Amino acid sequence: MFRESLAACIRAAVPAVSVTTPEWERVRDDVLGVANKMELKFAYWSHVKGLVSGDNQVIADPSNPMTTLMAIEELEDSVIVFFNFNLPLKHPAIQQKVRDIIPYCKANGVLLVFISVSGEIPPELEKEIILLDYELPDKDAIKKTIDSMGEVQAEDGCYQQMIEAATGLTQSESENIIALALAKNNLVLTQDAVAQVKKEKAQALRKSGVLELYEPENLPKVGGLDQLKMWLWERGKAFSPEAREFGLPFPKGILVFGVPGTGKSLIAKTISKQWGFPLLMMGNVLDKFVGESEKRMKDALKIAERMAPCVLMIDEVEKFFAGVGGSSDSGVSTRVFGQFLSWMQETKSPVFVVATANNIGGMPPELLRKGRFDELWFVDLPGRAEREEIFKIHITRRNREVENFDLKKLAKETSGYTGSEIEQVIISGLFRAFSKNEDINTQILLEAAEETSPLSDTMKEDIMAMRDWGKARARLASTAELVAPETQMNAFTRRLKL
Repeated sequence: MFRESLAACIRAAVPAVSVTTPEWERVRDDVLGVANKMELKFAYWSHVKGLVSGDNQVIADPSNPMTTLMAIEELEDSVIVFFNFNLPLKHPAIQQKVRDIIPYCKANGVLLVFISVSGEIPPELEKEIILLDYELPDKDAIKKTIDSMGEVQAEDGCYQQMIEAATGLTQSESENIIALALAKNNLVLTQDAVAQVKKEKAQALRKSGVLELYEPENLPKVGGLDQLKMWLWERGKAFSPEAREFGLPFPKGILVFGVPGTGKSLIAKTISKQWGFPLLMMGNVLDKFVGESEKRMKDALKIAERMAPCVLMIDEVEKFFAGVGGSSDSGVSTRVFGQFLSWMQETKSPVFVVATANNIGGMPPELLRKGRFDELWFVDLPGRAEREEIFKIHITRRNREVENFDLKKLAKETSGYTGSEIEQVIISGLFRAFSKNEDINTQILLEAAEETSPLSDTMKEDIMAMRDWGKARARLASTAELVAPETQMNAFTRRLKL
């Protein structure tokens, strides 16, 4: 894609382009390949060597960038790469000289290619320089990287798994990480080698401060939510080639909001494990430097697209875009939000976005309209059958036999409790049982439930308002029960009355 865009710029007599990437060497090779194919001369500039021709002849000394720009007026039909020229571009004299030579470049077939990590272009030159995207290596490029390491042996399935594991890294990162994994595993692609590459990739993504790679070892269990689970089961098939032939688009994602503690964050992890997709968790993209927030968002979305198919999770999305529409941050939040919305609307990559929210009222209306997400789901307080299932999950997780507990009574006495509150009831019961030198039982859990104040009681008005909104304007994640949880007496309210 980059080579085609660069060749189009040359044919259109574009005088200057900017490429933002840390992969300077790979860009240089791509530019050189395009120049050779189009029979153009090639040169490059660096702070160490100055302006150097394709045959390694020094054209201008690095000490004075102005002499480099003056030397360009002697060249024709050339492509010139500038590595990290940002600092010289800040000088007014250099800015003026670049503007002066742009007509010459247009008339004589010269293209200036500015490569840097920051991508900073001074306002004086913004209208003169076109920005070109540079993609991360695709799976074919990762395959070539592995093949370039010689005759590599691989266990069954590990070769393709290694390609998937390294996708989303730069070329130098993938080369170094794969080589390290091979060295530690006797030059054989094994499951251990794949796991090590995934671990190193997770650390590399974490360094960006925006994305974090999460891979659950076991399938997370979420109690209830039968309607949402069925919907996800149907959409899980829509990523196959057969779905494309059938005419289906890739699913975009879901927005899940509701009562805190009802398992919304677990949904993304469950989807990731069930579908076999990597899970990327997006953190804060805002930065104190001008333009850096937009760049961080762009880079994060680019990585997500390169790692597709994947699940991209934004937890508590209402806080993520909290400053939208305000002026407290000079409009940075609004620009980043607009950037994200445009990407959701236009991307063709199979990136399934899972956004969670506790406060739907604090969200921008643009995010809620149809077309952004495939569906808006409301997660209500769990019903009696769901509470039984939640108790069963947490009791089993702690290596206890569910047959030894009266699940129906426990579910009845925890009406209005969320899934996380039920988990805390079990944890409190474990502490109490351990202090008494006995095992947990139904009675101990009922005592713990009496001492656990559910959010539906302590913040009754707020929770009711949230539930009224969700039931009227969103799709219910669970089949509604005939008897609403808030109308039933629970262990905590019974103790208060006594």
